[in-house]
Amino acid sequence: MRQLKLIITAFVLIAPSFAFADLITFEGLANQTVVTNQFAGVEFSANSGFENQVTTQPGIGFGDNFICTAAIGSAINCTQETILTFSSLVNGLSFWQVGDNASGVVALVDVFVNGAFSATVDIFGFSDFSTPNLVDLSAFNDVSSIRIYDVTDPGGLGWDNFEFFPEAESVPEPGTLALLGIGLLGIGATRRRRKV
Repeated sequence: MRQLKLIITAFVLIAPSFAFADLITFEGLANQTVVTNQFAGVEFSANSGFENQVTTQPGIGFGDNFICTAAIGSAINCTQETILTFSSLVNGLSFWQVGDNASGVVALVDVFVNGAFSATVDIFGFSDFSTPNLVDLSAFNDVSSIRIYDVTDPGGLGWDNFEFFPEAESVPEPGTLALLGIGLLGIGATRRRRKV
């Protein structure tokens, strides 16, 4: 019984460290919806004169919808800047590029950490229009915003499934998980010895 109490106590102490990523999909929005602040913790914008719109194109990406840029009040062209500004710092950020018609570098993304420019990351295409490609920015911590730009793909590009962890709910450190595992193994070994 004592070991069970120790296990429960250990779980209660470590459980708050486990976090679930925020996942932004566009499946609940109608075609041509202008995306700005519909999602908690992040604001979408574009360069002057443009906006991000939901486009419904089944068979591309993960569902029916993703976002592309468009001139304000016009149809999508998918070639302008998409900017995400987070209300609090985030970690583990990734998203998916959809609809590429070219290979190699098809766009760029600037990553801003704590409000300052940190790095530019290449976004790759593989000439596979219907298969999404991961843009993994999880190596960056304390991301305050990103700017996707310089789209060179001839048909333009869309973006889908933005995933991130708000800093207050960061992923538990591997060392913390290892210590919990070692502790639970020790409790199990102690219990076995007593039974013998």
